[in-house]
Amino acid sequence: MSTEHTRSEKIAAIIISYIFHPLLMPTVGLYLFFHSGTYIETMNDEAKNFLYVILGFSTCILPLLLLPLFIYRRVIKNIEMDTRSERIMPTVFTFVFYFLGYYLLNRLPVPNVLSGYISSVVATVSAALLITIWWKISFHTLALGGIIGSLIALSLRFEADLQYFIMASLFFTGLVSAARLRLGAHTPLQIITGFFLGLIVVFLFVFFGLNF
Repeated sequence: MSTEHTRSEKIAAIIISYIFHPLLMPTVGLYLFFHSGTYIETMNDEAKNFLYVILGFSTCILPLLLLPLFIYRRVIKNIEMDTRSERIMPTVFTFVFYFLGYYLLNRLPVPNVLSGYISSVVATVSAALLITIWWKISFHTLALGGIIGSLIALSLRFEADLQYFIMASLFFTGLVSAARLRLGAHTPLQIITGFFLGLIVVFLFVFFGLNF
């Protein structure tokens, strides 16, 4: 395999990893809820936009804003956070921001299934933090597994036809998994564990409408 070919594959893997960054997935999941063909779609646009802002700000923008500070303070070497130890401190702050978003959104009169989804987002990042103390897990497949778990739960709970969303999510999960393996960011076990952990936790919270 040529050096140029190898370099192109690595660049493609990096781009895929950024496009499907774990911090984006909670908001993507919310978008899918609002386009699931269930009664959740009937929420007014103002309420939907407010939920987008709160969830997107707490689960994506705030954690991202801290990354330059972590790099400056040499808590992490780069935004990839290659080692397990580098991931601990950013994940702690991510958990704090996620919980803040959960706290704000839980004060609102949202449907039970949405409360379950919001709670599941906090639960998955909590699990990721605990595991990261001892072992490196794939945050990418954890987040994508959560997306698939929420779609399956919605499909079963409301008999919604979400097969195309589920199939597309499975395809993208395979694509991202291949990218993470190509970059040497994870082992197959770390990728598989992340996927099934996210899928199971989010499925249970959404299907049963669990809340903290």
